[in-house]
Amino acid sequence: MNDILLIGAALLPAILLCVYVYRKDRVEKEPLGLLAGLFFLGVIICFPAAKLEEWLLGLFESLFLGRTLLLHAAKNFIGIALVEEGLKYFVLRMATRKNEDFNSLFDGMIYAVFVSLGFAAFENILYVTQYGFENAILRALTAVPTHMFLGVIMGYYYSLWHVYDLARLRELKLQKQGRVAKKVLFSGVNYKQLTIIVPVLAHGFYDFCCTMDSILANLVFVVFLCFLYVRCFGLVRWLSARDARDIPYTSHMLRKKYPELAGQEKK
Repeated sequence: MNDILLIGAALLPAILLCVYVYRKDRVEKEPLGLLAGLFFLGVIICFPAAKLEEWLLGLFESLFLGRTLLLHAAKNFIGIALVEEGLKYFVLRMATRKNEDFNSLFDGMIYAVFVSLGFAAFENILYVTQYGFENAILRALTAVPTHMFLGVIMGYYYSLWHVYDLARLRELKLQKQGRVAKKVLFSGVNYKQLTIIVPVLAHGFYDFCCTMDSILANLVFVVFLCFLYVRCFGLVRWLSARDARDIPYTSHMLRKKYPELAGQEKK
């Protein structure tokens, strides 16, 4: 019975955060089967992540012997952050990039958050069943929301990458038809790169400060966590308020860039 209560306590914060983000999806609710699948994929990648992290941490121990700060940075930014966020990014892209349900601005964010919270939920079960209820309370305020925040950041750029690539395809078609002047095309390349780079840096910095045996590092950790709370909940609300289907949204982008399209371009 005690283990069941601990598992429930470990799962609760992830479930509540999933519900919160799901309710912010205004234009069209995503299929629950798709979201459950993404959550499950987040759980699955915990296993290869653990193996990769174990191997990399051992490698860094031998490479950076005696260089404590460099070892600490390599472990947290590469051995943990790059592995975990890289795997999240991989399954997110494979499962949703060409999915027909990915048709609104907010969709990329909710997809990334569900993958991240699937990972966080399983990781949290392992920690809480090992270290007890006090750990569940601490992680409900720190680690689990942080995984959500990393999903919010990844999903924000992922959504922008999606709409900018769609706008580019539509713009290229209009140029070929001679309906608009030749200009530099929209590009989602920067957003594609930021989809993985920013979450890795944020995750690495979080872990670096959290695990550093220093009062200053601990203070920076608290400040950074507060920043993530404010910034990422703000991003969820911001993107939710601007949620729109991708075709009308890219039409707006095109009309803004090419005023001559006003009243002409088909949605």
